[in-house]
Amino acid sequence: MLTNLSWLSPLARRIMGLALLAPAQGQLLLNSRILHSRYTNVSNSEFIAAPYKTLTLAATNGSPAVVILDYLEGVEGFPAFEVVGVEGNTSVFEVTYAESKAALNQYMFNLSSEGALTLKNIGVKPSVDNTPISQLPGRFNSSSDKLNRIWSVGARTVQMTEIPKNTIPDFLEVSSEGTLVNSLAPQTHGSAVAAQLLYYTMNFEVKTLVGGFGFTVLSSTLNAGIYISCDVDKKTITAHAGSTAEDAVLASFDLPANASLTLGKWHSVQADVAMTDISVTIDGIQVLKMSQTERFFGSFGFGASFGHCALFRNLSVASQGEEIFSYSLTDKSFLADFFMGSNPLNTVVDGSRRDRIAYTGDLDVSGTAALVSTHGLKYIIGSLDLFGSYQASPGFFIPTAKIQQDTLSHPLDVNITGLIGYSFNFVTAVAGVYMHTGDVDFAEKWAPKIQKMLDWADSQSLENGLFNVSDASFGGDWNYYDPPQSGVVTKFNALYAYALQESQPLLADGGINVTLYQSRLEKLRLAIDTTLWSDDLQAYYLSEDLRAGFSQDSNAIAILAGVNVNSSHSSETILSTMTRLMQPAGPLAFSEGVIATGFQSYISPYASAYHLRAAMASNDSQGALDLLENLWFPMADKENANYTGTFWETLDQDGRPGLKLATSLCHGWSAGATAELSKYVLGAVPSKPGWVEFSVAPLTLGLKFAEGRVPTTKGNVCVDWKFDDEGLLTMVVEAPIGTKGRVALPKPLLVETSDSKFLVGGIEQDELEFEVIGGTKFVLTQSDKE
Repeated sequence: MLTNLSWLSPLARRIMGLALLAPAQGQLLLNSRILHSRYTNVSNSEFIAAPYKTLTLAATNGSPAVVILDYLEGVEGFPAFEVVGVEGNTSVFEVTYAESKAALNQYMFNLSSEGALTLKNIGVKPSVDNTPISQLPGRFNSSSDKLNRIWSVGARTVQMTEIPKNTIPDFLEVSSEGTLVNSLAPQTHGSAVAAQLLYYTMNFEVKTLVGGFGFTVLSSTLNAGIYISCDVDKKTITAHAGSTAEDAVLASFDLPANASLTLGKWHSVQADVAMTDISVTIDGIQVLKMSQTERFFGSFGFGASFGHCALFRNLSVASQGEEIFSYSLTDKSFLADFFMGSNPLNTVVDGSRRDRIAYTGDLDVSGTAALVSTHGLKYIIGSLDLFGSYQASPGFFIPTAKIQQDTLSHPLDVNITGLIGYSFNFVTAVAGVYMHTGDVDFAEKWAPKIQKMLDWADSQSLENGLFNVSDASFGGDWNYYDPPQSGVVTKFNALYAYALQESQPLLADGGINVTLYQSRLEKLRLAIDTTLWSDDLQAYYLSEDLRAGFSQDSNAIAILAGVNVNSSHSSETILSTMTRLMQPAGPLAFSEGVIATGFQSYISPYASAYHLRAAMASNDSQGALDLLENLWFPMADKENANYTGTFWETLDQDGRPGLKLATSLCHGWSAGATAELSKYVLGAVPSKPGWVEFSVAPLTLGLKFAEGRVPTTKGNVCVDWKFDDEGLLTMVVEAPIGTKGRVALPKPLLVETSDSKFLVGGIEQDELEFEVIGGTKFVLTQSDKE
């Protein structure tokens, strides 16, 4: 019998460790822990085998059997094994997954119990594409093993965050008896009506099978609300700020003596919610009454705390005496409303383990990395379609979406959002996709949406042209753990300028006159440069309310958006200032003056992606190498204690996962180095939409050679440049038929142009910039002057 463990988790991570254990109650557990597989093992095969053909776990009283299955690098999919031998009581299995071995080393203590289990065919059925990195559409290879590792690990990170449609299993088991929930946090109702509920009554029936049951009220769209956990065994009920019983306790009560909750019996539960006030009755007996100030509005859901298991049925919610939702929970029709069904679109998620949610702001980094490696256009387009349907009526975009959501068929009539910078990032990402594809239908579809966003931004601008965040709820950013920013914030203004700049080809080809947007861009650039620059810092300060320090990404994006029009505010000056952020493990995202006000001293590969992009665009080779070698390579180094074969969400100053065990160790927004190596070291970028015209201008970074391919919708653009032992250049460029490009000499050359001559096809050239015609092979050679 092949036992599929999809009922335990939709993911298999790096380590799968097996242990035959038992808690104090005497139940035997199989502890299964999962980590990551070598690329040589990760192919398009239907099964990735663990490093054991057959495995026997034999536990005796007081002596558990523990085995860790280490795949060494990232795999994602459904774990499975075949049970071929059973001895003793092995009826209850527990499986633990982790991206790093450190997470498994903190496994809970359990009492041992006698039993033995023999398994074979242990492994993982992949749920994402596992094409070997060497066979991806994109390629990068150079004389630096470090840079090659960085590019490959970034490509693998992207690959694991591209989720094919209809591959996510149903979140819960539904039968005619009810819906079974086993150790799962509530997934809350996803409608706009539910998300804004202030006063409501929630009713359901529950049969506890193990431990207890739980439910959430007043929840955000990310399932953070007031979680109520009822422990039938312990006769307690607790309220928590969050989504699990592990979150902060707000209130705790012993169940009344006359509340006769028992396992295996149906009970009726009612929760009455009035903003801050919550009361709960079970079978008509009040068991909880509390007031709180953590949440004031939000949705609802049902679940079970870790180790608990329960059946639910007949869920209904009424507001002001009128029933607004009703589900029997005995068929699967309710799953879509709670975003617990399958995923209808190909999408890109933030992280393959956490949060497996699509974010608008990530795509400008993860999407660019995908275009040069996996060429996962269908995943990017699917994400754009999802977010495009969630554009709010004022013009901004909702920053997050669960991938179980489908596109909306009607406009989203809301006037508030969070993470407003992500809406600008999203515009830049959409513009980048158009530059890559040149699809005019795409431009015509997206131009009105982008115009609406940019016009809303203009409506929020002051007379001097600066974008102003008047409502602090808009002002969060990627660093959700730091204070939100409002007023005139440099980051949001630089992003606005970048979005205006990058979107103009799409707007023009989509039928919109861009004269107005060019004028706004020029005004905005001047306003940022004259108003937000600090002579003391030699950089743009964080905001008008916080002038004592600066952020990494806002200054990098200012360079990319051409904001630094004053010659004394040069890119060289700004990048020199940003070197003060550098730590041994990489640059801090904020300067000391900002950190002193309560911001975290973390290192962000996401913010650093813009830093790297700005450094390369400014021909700052040393700055680029410092970022690549100090930040990205240690994550890509197999000798790193926290190595996962993929790039991480955040780091601390010592180069460890910044958010400890909660850190996503496969996060697409950290793959920016892969994009920039292809764009700048190979040097191939489109100069007109669709690569109809392109340029090749390599930045050598001190390398002896670099070669690779950049995929396009028309075919591959291949670049191969190298220096011989005498420092003389040979460069080969090939491109698809129907394209043409301009080739510039790599910078810097090892032999000066004044001391050499250049031949194309054996013919000496008078110019130092050359034309390449798609469908032909361009060969440039450098030789000494005679």
